Amino acid sequence: MNRAWTEPSVDALKDLFAHIPTSVAVVTVGGRAGAYGLTVGTLNTLSLEPPLVMFAVNAASRLLPRLHTGAAIGINLLAAGQTDIARQFATAAIDRFDGIRWCEEYALPRIDDTMAWIPARVQQRVPLGDHRLITASVASGEINQSLPLLHWRRAFHAPSPVAAPDGQPRPDA
Repeated sequence: MNRAWTEPSVDALKDLFAHIPTSVAVVTVGGRAGAYGLTVGTLNTLSLEPPLVMFAVNAASRLLPRLHTGAAIGINLLAAGQTDIARQFATAAIDRFDGIRWCEEYALPRIDDTMAWIPARVQQRVPLGDHRLITASVASGEINQSLPLLHWRRAFHAPSPVAAPDGQPRPDA
């Protein structure tokens, strides 16, 4: 069957894209004198040599001007159980740090108890559609053993691993 190439509707795209599970991170800039951040669901590794990550930010985001080339950023990969933090940093016109436990590390806001912490520096901003793809060089990173917070089908989830850390199938999977 040969189908004609047609562009799907925005609603159809939203439904399709909602089925792609993503990690959830809060990207932060500034520090005690002025902390800013937003939730991103597009964080991915890009390169090992040099170490690079990438994420997308809506072109209309008020944080975008602070994500200029060379800007220091903190990437807080959220752990399962940090749904409220993800929602708070995705909400416009509020103090996103209100009630959030965080400290300043490398002069960047670091949210407490995240699954991973990645201080990085913006390398490029690439305009793509209604978003900007941000690439950032990784300065270092820390992880803990918590499970990640995932976003799938418009809801937050914690994964249920199908294999144990040693690679053996889990008996309950």
